[in-house]
Amino acid sequence: MKMNNKFERIDREDVISVYSGQILVNNRTFTVSEFILVMMSLIREKGGALTEEKEKWFAEGVECKILKPGAKRWQRGQVRLSLEFTPEALEDVETTENDESSASKSSSPLDDIRQMMPKNN
Repeated sequence: MKMNNKFERIDREDVISVYSGQILVNNRTFTVSEFILVMMSLIREKGGALTEEKEKWFAEGVECKILKPGAKRWQRGQVRLSLEFTPEALEDVETTENDESSASKSSSPLDDIRQMMPKNN
């Protein structure tokens, strides 16, 4: 499976279904909003009340500065938490879909019986 590594931010109402490696959410299928609610709940448990300042991590972000490798100085800005997604390369998806459709077109145990039945045309 070839990924393009161009991650995109996903919206709060988007639905995610993970194959394995569940984290924080007990279900394999969940919305981004559900994931964020669980994260906020964990923050409450670990750090007391969920203050307006803590909620900013998930909304508009919090002020920060970042130092990137090779940079000569810190850059000021904001940071926030979000989930991101990168789709498989299109050619891999098409190949997988073609394999699945040809598998479904392959002979079924019922094909022999269907051919023996008279056609009602």
